[in-house]
Amino acid sequence: MSRSYYVIELSARWLTVLLIALALVMVLAFALGYGAAWSVLSSEKTRQGVAVATATVVPTDIPEVVIPTGIAPATERPAPTAPATPTATVTPVPPTPTRTKVPTPEKVEFFVQVLASTSSDSVAAARTKLEENGFSGDYQHLITLQEPGTGTLFKLRVGPFPDRSSADRVAQRMSAAGFPDSWVVVE
Repeated sequence: MSRSYYVIELSARWLTVLLIALALVMVLAFALGYGAAWSVLSSEKTRQGVAVATATVVPTDIPEVVIPTGIAPATERPAPTAPATPTATVTPVPPTPTRTKVPTPEKVEFFVQVLASTSSDSVAAARTKLEENGFSGDYQHLITLQEPGTGTLFKLRVGPFPDRSSADRVAQRMSAAGFPDSWVVVE
């Protein structure tokens, strides 16, 4: 079974004729719509003009509108009456609100760890390299951990940074500056 496709080919002349015919149809539709709206408006104006000319205007009293406030005036309240027989009334005690401690968010700081090493010489070289990259000693934090059996572990970090995106940008910058193992630490 073969499929057949239909192709419509128009020359420039036929395309021009088609576009002009389409424009004429649009202008005609606009004119008819405008004319219909004009006739409706003019017929309403004539009806209103006739109605105003034939109607007699009679002034009427406007009734006063009273808006209730939800509180009755003092004169409308009934006088309290004494009960015929004494009855016990139970007044419900409203529950006391319990206070729950809402946890306050702790201040989160972001650091970029650029080096973790057991060699103090590599830490000193890294600190010099960080100063060359614009991180003075105020932004460098050295953490020393004494682990039994392995010795001292030095962690060199820069920061703190106000948000995660800033720390991520610095971590990428440190990776490009020769610290390939840089990563973001949250404290």
